[in-house]
Amino acid sequence: MINFGARGHDVTWADTPELLARGLAGYGVHNVQLALPKSFPSLASGAAQINPGMGMHVRRVLSDSGVDIAVMGCYINMTHPDPSAREAALSRFEAYLANARFFGAPVVASETGSVDPDPGRYTEENFTEGMYQEALASIRRLVAAGERFGTIVGVEPGANHPIHDIETTVRLLNDVDSPYLGIVFDPTAYTTPSGLTCDGSDQVTFTKHAFEAFGEHVVAVHIDDFTVDGSGIHRCNVDEGTMDVVGVLRIVGRARPWVPVILEQTTDEAIARTVRRYGNL
Repeated sequence: MINFGARGHDVTWADTPELLARGLAGYGVHNVQLALPKSFPSLASGAAQINPGMGMHVRRVLSDSGVDIAVMGCYINMTHPDPSAREAALSRFEAYLANARFFGAPVVASETGSVDPDPGRYTEENFTEGMYQEALASIRRLVAAGERFGTIVGVEPGANHPIHDIETTVRLLNDVDSPYLGIVFDPTAYTTPSGLTCDGSDQVTFTKHAFEAFGEHVVAVHIDDFTVDGSGIHRCNVDEGTMDVVGVLRIVGRARPWVPVILEQTTDEAIARTVRRYGNL
């Protein structure tokens, strides 16, 4: 069985915990990756506002519909070139780590950022030894906080980040060496604008190699399909792109039974369609 979940903000019409609970349960998923400001834009949820009571309320509402928070999304640029912006981002992540247990979330997740203030812009400057060391320092700080609060720091590597391939992922795990560091694995995140992954392979081959290298550290998996054209890679609903979704899911299901598989860029009724089609693999 594939333990499907969805990002909360991919239930596009739900902007309260009550509506989100109804939507997720109705689409047949029982876990969520929750980014508070994206799902609940009217709820102040920064470092100064997130608190145990907020966590207990959201947890109670979701659990009443059989939905668990598998991952709290707190996606920051942890290698931001502006020290003050980086410090604010790391402090917000630490506040989420401190409160995650009240939400019932075992993991708080982020990508590793960029030397560019806009982490969406591709630059090979992210692949230098200096940028690896910047990312390592931030992640060590966050993992130390995670160890204090009993919350796993989930790092999502990607093709445009300091942690960008299998080798840097394994190196990071070895350098930090803590059970409170986990990997949020997304084969599309490792994919370059060519449509192939960072080592030139397809997503199924890459997933196989990645799970052989660090599979025991994977705490969640993201699945999102994609198309490629002259302007690059474009993510889309599952089954509307070119990725071999079944091939990836079969590797994940064998290697990490019941690990949360979070659908990304698959929205609303497409969530239910995906669960119906692939939930019994």
